Amino acid sequence: MTTEQLEARDRIRSYIQHNAAKEPASIRELVEKGHAQVAGLIDGLSEEQATFKPSPDDWSVLEVLHHVVSAKRGVARLCQRLGRGERVAGFGGEGQEQDGVTGGRPFATLGEARAAMDAAHRALLDFVDGPIATANVETRFAHFLFGELNCREWAAFQRVHDGDHAGQIEKVLAAPGFPT
Repeated sequence: MTTEQLEARDRIRSYIQHNAAKEPASIRELVEKGHAQVAGLIDGLSEEQATFKPSPDDWSVLEVLHHVVSAKRGVARLCQRLGRGERVAGFGGEGQEQDGVTGGRPFATLGEARAAMDAAHRALLDFVDGPIATANVETRFAHFLFGELNCREWAAFQRVHDGDHAGQIEKVLAAPGFPT
């Protein structure tokens, strides 16, 4: 990693830790912002727009949503388990289908993706609105880039993840040839 990349990683990790130390209502607000950012970008898209790929190597909006939903489902389960003090092994990385973090079939429609995204969001909010206040914060699970995170930090991380992929969706929407 370059010095610039390391500094960015450290800045983001600091952001995650800072927000994870806040009251549950503030963590909820953070998670809601990320969800709303992605949802706002897909509202009103047609199926043609949702499946448009700027190039063969790029993801369509529907493919981005598949990843966002898979990750959010995994983060919700991870938060619950870490919050109970469970050691977690076997959460897969990108392209692996371990404990449901990624994998599964792609969404057939934008409506299906939106419903799944909202359900995954509610599952994460179930943790934030419930056990987060008294959750175990000693048990951690390593993120491939940001290192060991506890359940509160994983919940705060979801805002970063949603924001990152919102940016990816924005690039698809702004790409030459995007259907009107």
